[in-house]
Amino acid sequence: YGVNLLALLSPVLWQKECVKGPEVWCQSIRTASQCGALKHCQQNVWNKPAVSSIPCDLCKELVTVAGKVLKDNGTEDEIRSYLEKTCEFLPDPGLVSECKEIVDSYLPVIMDMIKEELDKPEVVCSALALCQSLQKHLAAMKLQKQLQTNKIPELDFSELASPFMANVPLLLYPQDKPKQKPKASGDVCQDCIQLVTDVQEAVKTNSSFVKSLVAHAKEECDRLGPGVSDMVNCPFLLKNSVL
Repeated sequence: YGVNLLALLSPVLWQKECVKGPEVWCQSIRTASQCGALKHCQQNVWNKPAVSSIPCDLCKELVTVAGKVLKDNGTEDEIRSYLEKTCEFLPDPGLVSECKEIVDSYLPVIMDMIKEELDKPEVVCSALALCQSLQKHLAAMKLQKQLQTNKIPELDFSELASPFMANVPLLLYPQDKPKQKPKASGDVCQDCIQLVTDVQEAVKTNSSFVKSLVAHAKEECDRLGPGVSDMVNCPFLLKNSVL
């Protein structure tokens, strides 16, 4: 439930807002009246399914009662009393005041609408901005879900570094493999440069990556065994490395 933008604008400014179409017209009975779109909103927007909520559900109950009172020749003051009670269900005092102001300003229009929509109290409640369109609500939820699924995924250092780290023993203790051409020193250097570049990028975008990096490097050092670990001075590298 948001503050009615058109209620805060001068007539010239809100006429400019009206060119934006039904999204603006049908915010409430006030905006629909100001934009000359009352019937359009009543027949094409406010009659659509609404999200179940406390303000909306209670409003529909009271509008149904108001409709019965109206059929029994109830007075305008009685109807106003019922409608103003529905406004009090809004969570924000500013919205409550605005809702009551709309009831006072557009009571004859609202009463006609109640007569026309006796079986559809959600139309009146949507016009009072007490009910929210289910379609709009679902669209907003879908957009929020898409934004959440588009977040940058956590990078797993073990997946990034394993291909390089797996070759460390072979680099230190080359095996005789006549059928396989060993990598040139330049290739190994390029692999190392690429690894460091990837790690630097990951550190910039993921604060938890550094912990994962150090933990994995320690794990790989332990796998090398005491002799090889001492040769590459693993404890010193882990203690003093800066990414």
